[in-house]
Amino acid sequence: MALLGLDLGTSTVKAGLLTDAGEWVIESVPVAGDLWAGEFDPRAWWTATVLALRHIAATHSLANVKAVAAIGNTPTLVLVDRHGQPVYPALLWSDTRAVVEADALQQERSLEDWTRIYGGFIPISAAYASAKLRWLARHHPTVVAQTAVILQPKDYLNYRLTDQFAGDPWTSKGIVHLTRPGDASPLTAIGLSENAAPPCYDPIAVIGTVTDAAALSTGIPVGVPVMAGWSDTLGAVLSLGLGDCDGFILSGTSESIGVMTQIQPPHSTQVFVAPVWNSGYQIVYGPVSSGVSTVRWAESILGISSSDKADVDISQIDVFFVPYLSGQRSPLWHDTVRGAWIGLNDHVTRAHLIQAVWEGVVAAERDVLEAVTALTALSVKRLVVTGGGAHHPGLNFHRAALLQTPLYRALADPVWGAVLLAYWGSGGHFPQNPTKAQQWERLPTASSHEHRYVGFQRAKMACLGLAQT
Repeated sequence: MALLGLDLGTSTVKAGLLTDAGEWVIESVPVAGDLWAGEFDPRAWWTATVLALRHIAATHSLANVKAVAAIGNTPTLVLVDRHGQPVYPALLWSDTRAVVEADALQQERSLEDWTRIYGGFIPISAAYASAKLRWLARHHPTVVAQTAVILQPKDYLNYRLTDQFAGDPWTSKGIVHLTRPGDASPLTAIGLSENAAPPCYDPIAVIGTVTDAAALSTGIPVGVPVMAGWSDTLGAVLSLGLGDCDGFILSGTSESIGVMTQIQPPHSTQVFVAPVWNSGYQIVYGPVSSGVSTVRWAESILGISSSDKADVDISQIDVFFVPYLSGQRSPLWHDTVRGAWIGLNDHVTRAHLIQAVWEGVVAAERDVLEAVTALTALSVKRLVVTGGGAHHPGLNFHRAALLQTPLYRALADPVWGAVLLAYWGSGGHFPQNPTKAQQWERLPTASSHEHRYVGFQRAKMACLGLAQT
């Protein structure tokens, strides 16, 4: 049975085909848009998807595809009219212009009230739906009036495939209640119509089938069932084949760090607790705003390639980098804090600066991991790294030095998680995989740089202090 998975990242779309013969084929296509602008045309995701599928179809037939599932970046808002046409550029997760609106929402209700309205912890942050939608209502009321449904990127893709509006509760968090997805109180709480919430289903539920028009554009046969799908973070976690107490680092444009567990942790205001439907597992994790995008920015301005070793011993100098170029999500949830190199002197070289950047990105990963382990009281057995940043030697060195946990690199792409959704939605069962178990590659160890993490904490506090002034 051939299965098709789609992964709508911020900057790329990946298509993964598992053929009848068990062959695994991936194509990746860049999405036309400016990440730093915070918004772009959502139709670019569809264009990139069609191109990725055409690349696959050039060498492998899609005629035997029996199911399709997509995962996608979130919380990104795609506002469409009743015909599914975008009425405004997509507001990316990285867009934090709604700081004033987020502050106002915090004044209107307590965090406990918002948690009740949302059905679980969601930060009152400029990056999340409530503040973004309040900002739109304030600055572009005609756009809100034209909006029929508020979707996420993978929901928009699913509409293009099926002509059906649909979401899932986790990806639509902040738009619908997490445990009562028919309850749109998060929208009514900010004065918007509950009718703008999409119908929500389990990630493996079939929400429609591929239409004639979509089949013509994509090459997927007419009538193939399409699942509701999930967030790219949770789909990527599924792709890893984790067991209880296994940790993960999803290292892409931004990052998510967490653990798979069978315990139900208490309430948190630092990290998320996402149930894996009907499995007994919880994914406890936090997303950060830094990641490969931060590394690319620094390497570009310093003129250093990610393939360069930059072999200097940073452990004996006092320069640190705080990677909050666009604020920081977990565990701080601080929209206005910004990054900095701290401790510069006239002996610091470009090689020191880039090492500090790589180390700072990893130190932010550790901040989340410590919040996760404090909440769950778990000792993480091992950490599995996946995504583009899993192949960065500088990041992996500092992960070994700062995290001091057995470190592995996943050999499969996160789009495999979307294929697993298609598999389970077609009659498979969690956590069984349709092919061999996920393989991991053990990464080298390094001596502890604990004193560097202590120094990073001082640098972080300096940046937070500046944000309060």
